[in-house]
Amino acid sequence: MPLPANVVSPVKEEGDGDPHQAGTIPPWVHLNDGDEKVPFLAPTPSVPNTRHYKPPTKYEPGRKWDAYRTAEPGLLSMPIADHQTRWIPFMQSGPNQREYQEEGVVRDAQWMAANTPIFTRGWEEEDDINPQAKAGQTGMQGIAFLGKWLISPERQERTVKFFWRLLLKNAFVPLVFRLTTLAFSAAAAGVAGTILSSVHKVNDDPDPYNQCTPKASTYMGIIVGSVGVPYIAYVTWDEYMSKPLGLRSVAAKTLLLLCDLYFIVFSASNLSLAFSALLDDSWACFDDTQQMVGDFPVQVARSCPDNPGICSKQKALTGVLFVALVAWLLCFSISVLRVVEKLRLDY
Repeated sequence: MPLPANVVSPVKEEGDGDPHQAGTIPPWVHLNDGDEKVPFLAPTPSVPNTRHYKPPTKYEPGRKWDAYRTAEPGLLSMPIADHQTRWIPFMQSGPNQREYQEEGVVRDAQWMAANTPIFTRGWEEEDDINPQAKAGQTGMQGIAFLGKWLISPERQERTVKFFWRLLLKNAFVPLVFRLTTLAFSAAAAGVAGTILSSVHKVNDDPDPYNQCTPKASTYMGIIVGSVGVPYIAYVTWDEYMSKPLGLRSVAAKTLLLLCDLYFIVFSASNLSLAFSALLDDSWACFDDTQQMVGDFPVQVARSCPDNPGICSKQKALTGVLFVALVAWLLCFSISVLRVVEKLRLDY
C-alpha cells in the first residue's frame, strides 16, 4: 500500500538500503514545494485592531448615557443671577481674590438738583457760539467764524498732539533734516569751489586792472562744507546704528549736540561773510568805481572787476548757505527735544 504524499519512510543512513526509498519529513522542516500554489490559496483572515483608542466593533455613539437622558429641554431652571450666586463662594475660595470696586449710589433728580447746580442747566446757544466754552476743556482756542467752528478745539488738540508725536517719536524725521543739511552743505562747498575757480580764471588775464580777489566767504564755504559733510554722515550713522541713549554715556551724546552748535556758529558767520561780499561796492557785483559820501564823490578802489558770472554764483552761495543754516538749526532743535524727551523721569 502506497504511503501518503507527506509521509516518507524513515531516513536511513548512507549505505543502508535504497536511497530512493521514501521516508517521513520532520514537522520543523519547511517545504517550498507549494509556493507555486500560494496565489491560488485563500488569504489568511485579518485580525481586528484591539488597541485602546479604537472603539469596539459594534460601538454606537450616544448609547452609553441613554439611561440618564430626560425629556426636559436644556434650559436654565433659575435666573442667571441665581446661578452666579451659587458660584461666588467657590470663586472666592481660590488663590485669585476678587477685586472689589468702589460702590456707587444712585441718587434721584431732586438730590442732583440740590447738590449739583449744573445738573439742571441744559444746552444753550452760547455754548457753540462762544469759542471759550469748549476751549476750557482742552486748553485750545480753536478757530470760529460767524458762530461756526472752522477748526474745533478738539481737532486742534489732536492735530498738535499728532505733530509733536511725529516730531519726537518718528524715526525718519531726523533723517530727513540730516539729509537736507548734508545736501545743502555739499552744495555750498561746490558753489564756493566754482567761485574760487572763476576767480583764478580772471586772474590769469595779463591785464593788471582785470584782477579779482577771492572773499573770505569762498574759503569758509569750502572749509565748512568739507568738514560738515563727513560729520553729518557720521552723525546720521550714529543716530541709527549706535547704542541708544540708555546704553551709552550722556556725555558722548551731548558732545555731538555741541558739535552741531559749533557748525551752526560757523555757518552763521559764513552767511554773514557771503552777504558782505554780495553787497561790497568794490567787488564783482558792482561796476561803479565812485561812491557818494555826502555831497562829494569818492573814488572806490576795485578789488574785483564787474563779473556777472561770479556775482550770480555769489548770490547762489548766499542762498544755499541760508538754507543750510536753517537746516542746521532745525537739526539741532529736534535733537535737543528728542534727547530731553528720552531723559524725562516719566519716559
